[in-house]
Amino acid sequence: MPVVAILGRPNVGKSTLFNRLARQRRAVVDETAGVTRDRNYANIEWSGKQFVIVDTGGLVIDAKEGIELAITAQAEIAAKEADIVLFVIERKIMPEDMSIAKKLRKGGFNVIPVVNKVDKEQFLLELGEVWSLGLGEPIPISALNGRGVGDFLDKLVKRLPETGKGEGIHSEIRVAIIGKPNVGKSSYVNRLLGEEKLVVNDIPGTTRDAIDTPFLYNGKRWLLTDTAGILRKQHGLDYYSSLRTIATIKRSDIVMLLTDATEGFGAQDKRIAGMAIDFYKGLVIGINKWDIVEVDEHTAIEREREIHYNARFLNFVPIITLSALTGMRVRKSLAMLEMVAEERSRRISTSEVNKVIEAAVGKRPPPIIDGKRPNILFATQERSNPPVFVFFCRGARYVATNYKRYLSNRLREEFSFKGVPLKLVFRERKSGVR
Repeated sequence: MPVVAILGRPNVGKSTLFNRLARQRRAVVDETAGVTRDRNYANIEWSGKQFVIVDTGGLVIDAKEGIELAITAQAEIAAKEADIVLFVIERKIMPEDMSIAKKLRKGGFNVIPVVNKVDKEQFLLELGEVWSLGLGEPIPISALNGRGVGDFLDKLVKRLPETGKGEGIHSEIRVAIIGKPNVGKSSYVNRLLGEEKLVVNDIPGTTRDAIDTPFLYNGKRWLLTDTAGILRKQHGLDYYSSLRTIATIKRSDIVMLLTDATEGFGAQDKRIAGMAIDFYKGLVIGINKWDIVEVDEHTAIEREREIHYNARFLNFVPIITLSALTGMRVRKSLAMLEMVAEERSRRISTSEVNKVIEAAVGKRPPPIIDGKRPNILFATQERSNPPVFVFFCRGARYVATNYKRYLSNRLREEFSFKGVPLKLVFRERKSGVR
């Protein structure tokens, strides 16, 4: 899906706009149980088109410290990773707005100026100054009360590309190395490749950009991408590194989530894992720095159980302990990534799918919702990479979320799909048509 980034200086209403769109028009296909995520992105659907919207921190210009160029450069970074930039401003243009607009114009980015806080009809007469930004026709809205948001979305979806950046067809297996800062992502890639290709430093946050490294393994072409870590507090450079991480996950096939054995599996690890699942990417969890943990023959199993207990939505994800420093099980982790890539590309015949679904429905029929019991007629796997299963139903909108989860679990029990999220789509089928 295309990525739409909300950009602008502080207090112009970026988060208010994000929250309105995320709450009211978010395309929820399957709410994953057992995880709470402090999202700064959401999947949105409008007029049959889907896209990802990303909220950003405010662009603060501190003239006293002379960092204006650095801050506006961050705006350019954000714009490069997005397919469309929503530049949120107010009716009165400030010097910071002019500075950001200049950077966006020079970069030739796909920008839509959005004038927020236009709560009254007479405010429309005050938009003349906005045209001086040179970014095209401004769209007036009120994110707070929703005025003009529908018209704004109509114009936005007309500008959306068919696919997001980096999401086209590719022959190589793309793996994103993701994790909090200083968990050893660059060290892991260096050990895997047998060379000091990436900068390794004890200071958290050394890697600011995503770094691609192609290589061959078992006759297949791979592309490893080392990323900056996702930090809890997202502001300044840290926020834009996180935006690049989101973009990297989107264009990957598999995510290797590295965690620190000395810290355990925390809320941020959950959040990153949830992000990979939201985008239907294959997922492997690597517990790094295992060489400095006191272990016995049961420690690895206990750690795996702990992760699956505290994050039950990850019960299908393989976990491996390793050490990028010593090389322990690093090669084995690559074999695990290859296994997940194969699982993600699997195709199950329609007859096999229906055999499992018919048995599942026979054992546990769909619950009645609003006096209606949906009737699942048949199912098929529509595509792979990622696996998408389409269920043709009568009363598709009455299929409960927990029942969708039940069907997903039955498919997984039968066909495994280890480390691979499954996308289930329920379509209405008219009477008399199979």
